[in-house]
Amino acid sequence: MACQLRTRMAKVTSVQHGPLAAPRVRGVAVRADTPQNLTPAAPTQPAQRQAPAAVAIAAAAAILLGASAPVLAAEAPELFANKCAGCHMNGGNILAVGATLFSEDLQKNGVDSPEALYKIIYSGKGKMPGFGKECAPKGACTFGARLSDEEVTSLASYVAERAAAGWKS
Repeated sequence: MACQLRTRMAKVTSVQHGPLAAPRVRGVAVRADTPQNLTPAAPTQPAQRQAPAAVAIAAAAAILLGASAPVLAAEAPELFANKCAGCHMNGGNILAVGATLFSEDLQKNGVDSPEALYKIIYSGKGKMPGFGKECAPKGACTFGARLSDEEVTSLASYVAERAAAGWKS
């Protein structure tokens, strides 16, 4: 029989002392259930054990076969959340009222296609910094990590799709 354990989130910090750094874990609470509440652990199914291997094989195949567009499309919401949502939460714009990411404003400003969105995301415009790897001049670009061409393309497509849907789920 296996014990059921209850845990809470732990904070892991890295402590570097020499060439081998060991993580330090703080705030871990583990409590085993009382003996009367013990239940046997469910046997692991072969399919469950093979799932990580299947995912790894699928990922390797996608890389080898050049199927990066669907993978990047899946990452677009996270890219948007990390790079854009600070100013464009839910398609809005906290800096320029008439420059939202809603279809009406995109059409009014001439950026209602993924290609036009790509140019602005890559190079920036006005108060919006550019995020492309070769963005210039430096003053018009983000100070953070730059995005690859594929990431910018994926982000432009994501914004166009969300704008067409009115930024509704």
